[in-house]
Amino acid sequence: MVICSIIWGIDYSVRQASALNSAQQRLSIINQITHNVLDCETGLQGYMLTGNRQFLGPYRKAQAELQRNIGLLKAKPVTVLQYQNIQQVHFLMNSWRDQVAEPLLRVRQNGGSPPGGLELLSSEQGTTLIDQTQQVLAALETDELSRREEAMVASNSTLLLTRLLAVSGLLLAAALIWLAALRSAQALSKVLGEFNRDVTHIAQGHYDFQLPRLPITEVQQLGDQVEKMATAVRERELSLQRSNRELERSNRELEQFAYIASHDLQEPLRTIGSYTELLAKRYSHQLDDRADKYIRFTLSATHRLKLLIQDLLAFSRVRQPGRVMGLVNIQQLVDTILADLSTTLEMSQAELDIGTLPTLRGNPELLRHIFQNLLSNAIKFRDPQRPLKIGVYAVHLPTTWEFSVTDNGIGIEAEYFERIFGVFQRLSNNQVDGSGIGLAVVRTAIERHGGEISVSSTPGVGSTFTFTLPHILPTDDQDHLPLPTSITVPVGALGEAEGA
Repeated sequence: MVICSIIWGIDYSVRQASALNSAQQRLSIINQITHNVLDCETGLQGYMLTGNRQFLGPYRKAQAELQRNIGLLKAKPVTVLQYQNIQQVHFLMNSWRDQVAEPLLRVRQNGGSPPGGLELLSSEQGTTLIDQTQQVLAALETDELSRREEAMVASNSTLLLTRLLAVSGLLLAAALIWLAALRSAQALSKVLGEFNRDVTHIAQGHYDFQLPRLPITEVQQLGDQVEKMATAVRERELSLQRSNRELERSNRELEQFAYIASHDLQEPLRTIGSYTELLAKRYSHQLDDRADKYIRFTLSATHRLKLLIQDLLAFSRVRQPGRVMGLVNIQQLVDTILADLSTTLEMSQAELDIGTLPTLRGNPELLRHIFQNLLSNAIKFRDPQRPLKIGVYAVHLPTTWEFSVTDNGIGIEAEYFERIFGVFQRLSNNQVDGSGIGLAVVRTAIERHGGEISVSSTPGVGSTFTFTLPHILPTDDQDHLPLPTSITVPVGALGEAEGA
């Protein structure tokens, strides 16, 4: 009952607010009509007194607005009497225009004297029509003010009543809830305590435990759902274990297949390459141009296939678990890689900026893959229009080292930032050697260390590859083997390597 009363009060208040708004709109239109009447009369008087045609502008404008506002008011009548009053205003102002204003305009425009015109303007007929119009408008305004006041009072009263009903309803509901809770608290507390203990036992992994029957229907239904969830969790756990075993086996087989296939492909590829090179050396310029062209194509394809197989082997190796971890001097590692690339760097007149790089725990082979590929890519994808610039930097963060490799090369479109880390993804043309596996190797090697990699680039400006390597690796609690001396990164700066 209380809720129905509140709903009725809100609805009634909304209707009164709508009535209040409508009354305010009608009052505004009535005031505009009153101003239009005044503007018509003063505009006409000004023209008659001065003969200045500028006064006709406000008169014409007031006439047009008067007709428009009367039309708007006719569309919003509340009572028959109000509509009749609006019609009367329309009639009176049309009569004033046709019987007073327009004749005066014709007299003045035909050269009539202003006093003669003013006599007609101030005649009983002219003033009576205006006075009657203003009286009707005053009556309309008075009625509308009363209607607005009534709507405002009714809305306020209804809101007050609704507020009282709402407060009473809330207090009554609170009292009923408190009484119901008081009566059921003791019984429910005991049942829920036992139920919570049993559910906790199931949550600890005893999915076969059967909950006892409970005296409260709703709690018993909840217990049934808990048992169903426990059964489903147990089944899914078993299924997940089976799927994980199958997935691990499948991954091992795939990695083994990729490694073996790539490794076994190298022997026939070496044979093809060797015999093709022998053909090129022995029969060069002895056969026709077409034969020489075919031999060059074969050698080029053999070289590309060799690079692809080597990259596949690298990608397969970085995915293998059980890596030996140890301390790696990144400064020495980068110097060694740059020394290996020194000939290419000198040809491209590269400018290097190598920051202070740390010593950290990791796998030297994987770390070499990371920096080798990033630096090689910076050289491969340089801009031929300007000297190459490469930078390698490291920043110490609370839990990680953040490395960045920058260049001023051709750059990468933003839509390809994620795609380039996939396998066999090449965005450049075939003029640059590569298999599209290098960045996939980089990402896998970084993720093996528990880090992440991202790229920012602007086409025509350059690229920055940023990656993190954590201070504590995910396998630190398992890998405690020392680094073999055969894979320790050799000491030597780039300048020493270049001078060798």
